[in-house]
Amino acid sequence: MSFDNPFECPGQWLKGNLHTHTTLSDGCLSPQQRISAYAAKGYDFLALTDHDRLADIESVSSNRLILIRGIEVGCDNPTGGPSYHIVGLGLPASFQTPATRHVQTVVDAINAAGGRAIIAHPYWCGQSIKDLEVVADALGVEVFNATCLRGIGKGTSAVQWNDLLSQGKTALGFAVDDAHAETRDAFQGWVMAKCESRTREGVMDALVRGRFYATCGPTLESLAVDGLRIRVRTSPAAYISFIADGPRGGHVFREDGAPVTEGEYTARNGERFVRVECTDQAGRTAWSNPVFFK
Repeated sequence: MSFDNPFECPGQWLKGNLHTHTTLSDGCLSPQQRISAYAAKGYDFLALTDHDRLADIESVSSNRLILIRGIEVGCDNPTGGPSYHIVGLGLPASFQTPATRHVQTVVDAINAAGGRAIIAHPYWCGQSIKDLEVVADALGVEVFNATCLRGIGKGTSAVQWNDLLSQGKTALGFAVDDAHAETRDAFQGWVMAKCESRTREGVMDALVRGRFYATCGPTLESLAVDGLRIRVRTSPAAYISFIADGPRGGHVFREDGAPVTEGEYTARNGERFVRVECTDQAGRTAWSNPVFFK
């Protein structure tokens, strides 16, 4: 399976956070307060994903924010390893968490209900490829999670994402807040989605098709694929990395420390995938989704 290149698709760029908690579970703000806070920061869409509980998104004022009904579910691990946290997005109000918390049962239930499942913060959970490769039909993983960073310093799951991609999995990468506090773990990780319509359906369609990139601040201005060559333009960056499987890839930087804004990489060594990471002078990163090669 391959995904669309958002930079070649029609539509408008919308900014959103896909993992948020409220007082319905262990967040410090009510759903309305959380929605108002993200709207004030200029976000276009927001998923409310409380633990084991769906928010009634129809009963709150959205302040022009597109609201996505979601949930976070703790799941058992069939390998005997650490438990999973699965985020479900785009769920109907009638969705009920399965009584059996086997991870595949939960993922299958989310997908059957018309939603999509994401594996949350695998680095924070302590999961290895052995734990992750047994999960089928998840849309992707959280490559960045703000509350995991602010809590124990394990905010970035890029290695776990790479391991999945190297196994031939077509996983997408999401940056999220997982906000619990008012500001400490909010407004730090988001996705920029290329949506054909400014609607809940338009956002979900863009996510499922991979028409987005994840970021903590830097901007991916363009990404073009010409055969085996990938070219990218970005906001000013300390470096741009082309991440591939195994001992392959590339790294673009200036010896004098001046910022870089473009780079290219040609796959010549049987790469399964290449994805782009752009890191700015403040250490903030943007992640493209992978380009897969046959």
